[in-house]
Amino acid sequence: MKRVPDAVEVLLARADFSEAVELALKRSIAKPKDVLTLDLLARAYVANSDRTKALYTFDRLIKLLPKHPKPLADKAHFLQQLGDEDQANALLRKALKLAPTNGSLLRMLAATDGLSSSDPNVIVQKTAWDTGKMPPRDKVDAGFALFRALGPAGLPYLSEANALQRKANPWDIQQRRAESRAFQTVFDAEPRSGINPDTSIAPLFITGMPRSGTTLIEQILSSHSGVTALGETGFPLRAVYSALSKNNALVPLDQVPSVRLEQMTQQLTKALRGSDPQVFYVTDKSIPTYLVAGLLKKMYPLGRVIFVHRDPRDIGWSIWRNHFSDGTHGYSNDQRDIARQIKVFKDMVDYWNAKDPSGFINIAYEDIVRNPREQIEALLKSCALTVEEACFHPEQNTRSVSTLSIDQVRHPINAKSIGGWQKYADHLEPLILELDLLQLHSV
Repeated sequence: MKRVPDAVEVLLARADFSEAVELALKRSIAKPKDVLTLDLLARAYVANSDRTKALYTFDRLIKLLPKHPKPLADKAHFLQQLGDEDQANALLRKALKLAPTNGSLLRMLAATDGLSSSDPNVIVQKTAWDTGKMPPRDKVDAGFALFRALGPAGLPYLSEANALQRKANPWDIQQRRAESRAFQTVFDAEPRSGINPDTSIAPLFITGMPRSGTTLIEQILSSHSGVTALGETGFPLRAVYSALSKNNALVPLDQVPSVRLEQMTQQLTKALRGSDPQVFYVTDKSIPTYLVAGLLKKMYPLGRVIFVHRDPRDIGWSIWRNHFSDGTHGYSNDQRDIARQIKVFKDMVDYWNAKDPSGFINIAYEDIVRNPREQIEALLKSCALTVEEACFHPEQNTRSVSTLSIDQVRHPINAKSIGGWQKYADHLEPLILELDLLQLHSV
């Protein structure tokens, strides 16, 4: 039976963060020791960017549940997002003492702690895996963590972890291809009365494949004093679907009532603006935004859509070796499907670039990391932003980061990851062969 979302969770999903805090706080005052209520309150504070109150609430949960690893892990995850890796790692090691074979905890620790094969936590989980004592529910997370700690020797664990997650989450690339084609059909039709543009806000929509450099681009732009970062919200695609869907199908633009198009823009603007009515430049790096890029450009003529590109072999390798939550990127556990999804992305981006050759910003990850000053200056100019020195030092950006790049963004821009796939080329034959078949050899 499907769980009914709590009212606070509904508010969080709608980006009504202040209201979510208000409701959760009201409940917690009535039930100060109710752990479920406090957990919702902590999540609301995190979403509302109230760091001090979020950390305080996590501490209340830790005190109420001294023998349970979850509140320790939740606080650690938030500290990782804030860049406080040392404190986060200490909490995760404490949590692992309570749950030594918890794969999720080790995977979280591996994200910000340079684990080695001699680490006691690695030894415990490797031994549990090798002797058949690792609980099945922990093997997926543990497999990704063990690879990080063991390097090439950890490839068998990584392969099995991907296979297990793949089995639990079947993926149909044909559905993704059909979705892409459906959007093209929708947008080939012009709306009857046009799109009523919103010039009160200038969203900077950053989109690309996972592991392509979208987080780095958002860090660069949000280092600017005039830019607010939202991260991966899902708002753009959600707003468009709500306006263009009828009877579980997408409706061509010329069949959509103008009032629904207007409501779509208003809904998205409200979500992007959040609790700040004065916000003008705001970044959103939701991955699926590439599907609706052209419509967003019409909705926000002062905004920008930025397509981030990267060598598909590096993208593919990085996706396959990183853990994605169930239900997010189902293709990530199969090398051939990763290549096929890259092709879906490329074809849709090619569609938009052909439709409006000068309407979008296309930037290559390799160019940014090899020649950051020149490329960042050009990016800022393309976004109608003044050049600020802070943008050249995104590692100093103190905003919360919740993507898989949680550790990388805290380091200065560098080109170390270019060509990373080559070291593991012998184990990436399905990926490379499929990319060759699809004629996706490089950027």
